[in-house]
Amino acid sequence: MIGRIYRLMDTKRIEMKQREIKCAGDSVLVKPNYMAICAADQRYYLGKRKKEAMREKLPMALIHEATGTVIHDYSGRLENGKKVVLVPLEAAEGNGKANYRANSKFASSGYDGFMRDMFAIPHNRVIPVENDSVVYVFSEILSVALGAISSFEASRQATPDVFGVWGDGSMGFVMSLALRCKYPDAKIYVFGKTARKSRKFSFATKNIYIDNVPTDLNISHAFECVGNAGSEVAIRQILKLISPQGAICLLGVNEDAVLINTRKILEKGLVIVGNNRSDEADFHEAVKLIRENELCKKYLRILISETVEVKTEDDIYYAFDQDVLNDFKTVIKWSL
Repeated sequence: MIGRIYRLMDTKRIEMKQREIKCAGDSVLVKPNYMAICAADQRYYLGKRKKEAMREKLPMALIHEATGTVIHDYSGRLENGKKVVLVPLEAAEGNGKANYRANSKFASSGYDGFMRDMFAIPHNRVIPVENDSVVYVFSEILSVALGAISSFEASRQATPDVFGVWGDGSMGFVMSLALRCKYPDAKIYVFGKTARKSRKFSFATKNIYIDNVPTDLNISHAFECVGNAGSEVAIRQILKLISPQGAICLLGVNEDAVLINTRKILEKGLVIVGNNRSDEADFHEAVKLIRENELCKKYLRILISETVEVKTEDDIYYAFDQDVLNDFKTVIKWSL
């Protein structure tokens, strides 16, 4: 069987290639349905990764946030037409969470993502859902937030009653929403710098501008969702506001090293938890939360800044170019 794959060859250059699809007994043939563009996809598309990384990882199909429709399940467990969430992690054998194992593979990060007309995927990397609601496309980013909460719970010392979330972008939004769903009685302060974005965080206790922080504010724990150069400023502010024995959970991705005042960490007895991606269990928890929590479902819809239907290759370029202008997520309805 021959399928089409849309690979990023160089900065802003995507080419369609034909390739054989190999279907094994435990595989599911899937057609993508909805996709969401991630900041990581944009860094590759715009050539904002370091040259060594671009040389090493390209050519590569982008997109790791996606849902799909089952064309055929070779094991016979899923009926044709069933809607599924796609898990981008191909777990390697080993100890600890699969997303931290050195040999695990992750779609659209050195390995082909979901930008294809159809593909075969192992059965354990599809999660059935009851309908084709577009919000399930956010299962991946929600799974990252829930994985961070799981790591936080395993590491925390202080009571989880006052949270600070730094970052008013998509990751900050989903992280704050996940905290609200998991800790409904907690205070959640969102630290951002853009008024039109901050207004979307209406489920938070309070939105605070990073250049106008109350002098008497204290937080128990912090989640940094800024990334790049801004994360250094965010961490500096966190270290000032966080209470002793709090936990700082880092989710922002940086291309370069940032400075951290370790003296403050020692003085306050803080815990720093790094978080990257998620595993199959986190995905199942995310799908369950979307299915069962109306608050989660309601606010995930707000995350959609624009929906672009992709019918031609030119539409792919349009979606990525528009995404740069959007506050939150650009969703692709895949019709190629």
